Amino acid sequence: MRAIGSSSVGSSAASHAQRSSFATRQGNQANRIQKGIADGSLTSEEASGLKAKQAQIAEAKDRAMADGKIDKKERKELRKMQREASRDIFEQRHNGSEAPVAPEQRGSNIEGHQTGQRNRIQKGIGDGSVSAGEAGSLMEQQTRVAEAKGKAMADGTIDEAEYNQLRQLQREASISIFNARHNDGIRV
Repeated sequence: MRAIGSSSVGSSAASHAQRSSFATRQGNQANRIQKGIADGSLTSEEASGLKAKQAQIAEAKDRAMADGKIDKKERKELRKMQREASRDIFEQRHNGSEAPVAPEQRGSNIEGHQTGQRNRIQKGIGDGSVSAGEAGSLMEQQTRVAEAKGKAMADGTIDEAEYNQLRQLQREASISIFNARHNDGIRV
């Protein structure tokens, strides 16, 4: 027999977990926007638009919480908004419009992207969203990018055309990583 009030305790714990999950996802999306600003993959206009969407999601959450809880319909709508925002962040970071990068920063910028992509592959292996076969293919792409970077650096510098070519290779690899990590659908 269940004690009186036990369902409200369970409900309260579930509500707290939902708020925590929501906050974690919002934080992750804000971090992705900041990384896009930092690495130049987002223009200031793109970042402003993405931040505005994050603010809209936060406002929708506040409206949903006005009665002290988020019901099933509200939770579903918030998750939908977050999925759409996540997709928008990904697409904006990979659409080829980037802030200019100074010539002396091109090599380190490419290497920073490579490190991030290798980390994403490792995270996918760790959480099971990337199979061993997918990981092998993704790492081959990373090797091709590294080889192309080596060729570009043969004369000691990466010119603008070489940089743009390397960034295109990285965008393609990033899309492959995203697809491998989400080929069972975007996790909620």
